[in-house]
Amino acid sequence: MHVNRFDTAAAEWDQKQRRVDLAAAIAAGIAALPLHQEMEALEYGCGTGLVGLALAPRLGSLIAADSSPGMLATLSDKIAAQGITNVRPLLLDLHSKDCPQQFDLIFSAMTLHHIDEVELILGKIVEGLKPGGILALADLDSEDGSFHRDNPTGVMHHGFDRAQLTAALRRLGLKSITVDTVHTIMKTDGQGEKQPYPVFLLTAVKDRT
Repeated sequence: MHVNRFDTAAAEWDQKQRRVDLAAAIAAGIAALPLHQEMEALEYGCGTGLVGLALAPRLGSLIAADSSPGMLATLSDKIAAQGITNVRPLLLDLHSKDCPQQFDLIFSAMTLHHIDEVELILGKIVEGLKPGGILALADLDSEDGSFHRDNPTGVMHHGFDRAQLTAALRRLGLKSITVDTVHTIMKTDGQGEKQPYPVFLLTAVKDRT
């Protein structure tokens, strides 16, 4: 991931209404899972916490992890301002480190397309789930590359094929995999036409064996 871009963007990240709306939709989708106050959760690629802070009241604890110090600094300011006590920011890049412990829930929103070695990172995330733990991933459906036309820096994938991602997670031992459209982002293309970009939410459970 191109951390510097996200460090620079962190202070104004939440000012784009499109991002706020997307995060709210993803958080609502994850909130429909059987969350509870005893859950230890990890968000990978937390950014400024738009998704994680919405879910934190439903969880026991949340480690909000990102590889961008700038994003984590903005998140830390929000945690302090809101008096949140169960969220801990963590600088983490799973390319070079493992999950710090095993979790009941790991979720990630709009992060996978910035990761080069997706299967490597997914393997580390699955290792970081407790048996019976829940994984929730939100990202773009496969698209033609036009979504990031304005700023392609750090974009490693133009979305994902749902069937291929499901198959990859099955190979890693996950089951009860479901994929649904959780939101659709509308952007204007070069000809002034509105173009829809669906965002999926994939959920899965780690086998207890």
